[in-house]
Amino acid sequence: MLDRIVVVEDDRELNSFLTEMLTQAGYEAVGFETADAALRALSAGDADLVITDLILPGMRGQELLTQLRQRRPELNIVIITAFGSIESAIELVKAGAYDYLTKPFGNDELLLTVQRALADSGSGREMARLSRAGSAVPPGFVGSSEPIRALFRLVQRAAHTARPVLITGESGAGKELVARALHQGSGRPTFVAVNCAALPRELLESELFGHERGAFTGATRDKKGLLEAAHRGTLFLDEIGELPLALQPKLLRALDAGEVRRLGASEPRHVDVRVIAATNRNLEDEVHEGRFREDLFWRLNVLHIHVPPLRERGSDIRLLAEQFLEASTAGALLKRRISAQAMTLLDAYPWPGNVRELRNAIEQAATLASGAEIRPEDLPPRVREGAGMVATLTDASARRLSLRDLERAYILEVVRQAEGNRSRAAEVLGLDRKTLYRKLEEYREQGVSIP
Repeated sequence: MLDRIVVVEDDRELNSFLTEMLTQAGYEAVGFETADAALRALSAGDADLVITDLILPGMRGQELLTQLRQRRPELNIVIITAFGSIESAIELVKAGAYDYLTKPFGNDELLLTVQRALADSGSGREMARLSRAGSAVPPGFVGSSEPIRALFRLVQRAAHTARPVLITGESGAGKELVARALHQGSGRPTFVAVNCAALPRELLESELFGHERGAFTGATRDKKGLLEAAHRGTLFLDEIGELPLALQPKLLRALDAGEVRRLGASEPRHVDVRVIAATNRNLEDEVHEGRFREDLFWRLNVLHIHVPPLRERGSDIRLLAEQFLEASTAGALLKRRISAQAMTLLDAYPWPGNVRELRNAIEQAATLASGAEIRPEDLPPRVREGAGMVATLTDASARRLSLRDLERAYILEVVRQAEGNRSRAAEVLGLDRKTLYRKLEEYREQGVSIP
């Protein structure tokens, strides 16, 4: 079945051009000139993606986004905007749009955005299908394993409260998806996400708390901070462990008092914000090392949700791999499948990069495959070497090694596959970094070569 894309564009020529180009690319595309007409069609039928102009007659693209996020949270929306409205488009992405395209855009740029958006919303559509079948999973997740079911049961219980949540888990495991699931179950209208590691430290305070005109050089106008932008909604602080120590007391006060003070302002402003934070660090270790305030840690850790790594999700690997393959070959004449030998390698590999790494591996394999089948040689080298780990452990078992020797063989193989990256190896092994360093030092003293 072809992916169905709804185009909302009041310019008839552009509408016709977009629908024709998408149709030629192998999609089922239907165009509407108003948001109202598109909403009526979406109520009567199904769709896999919406592409909408920001400026429309009657209902604007922003209102269309708001209504679709409430009615169809699994559906991705791509915004089309003119150059002068980029700031508005960025705000809509913060509010839940998948991405935006700036006029004029190229055909390749559009098709690449469509491909990525369909891949992501495919996860949400699978979630909806499983939910109708009685297999509830968080929005955006694909899977029916017990760890995922247990995760969503916890999300459902935590969604309706306004208390802060701390989400922990490895990189690529899906912490932001859990945050969005919590938000969607809360009934709050606005979701604002900020990556504390992505913004320069000198800009982070202004981004979070805002500033008044003249507060510093270059502050030519008043600016609302993200805490204010998330008023009555949800603020998602990703990579909270990267928040500078100097800013942590200010965030703590905002959480405790429900108010923020812009840079250069004399009076605070009241905010009603539900804060969800996420980290791949061990914040308790960070507290002990003096890099994170203990009072802020306990203020954020009112509710704790841990996202299981992909290697603990069993059959979900197969389901995810097949869906990513379907998404990566959407519109292609040749539909591919994953061979049994390749699937064995996918199951054996520990996936230190989790779902994100699996998606990249499948997209690469789909690009390199020469026939209708994904074979082991099409997979990235690091995945093919996963078979080496299985062989190592099988050989160790056959030689009846002691548990200590078997542990050593496994740890060294993981470090080798992580290309010597101790932090990544520690994540895969489920060990504290200090514990891994200690074990490797013991092996070195025993005369063992360390990768």
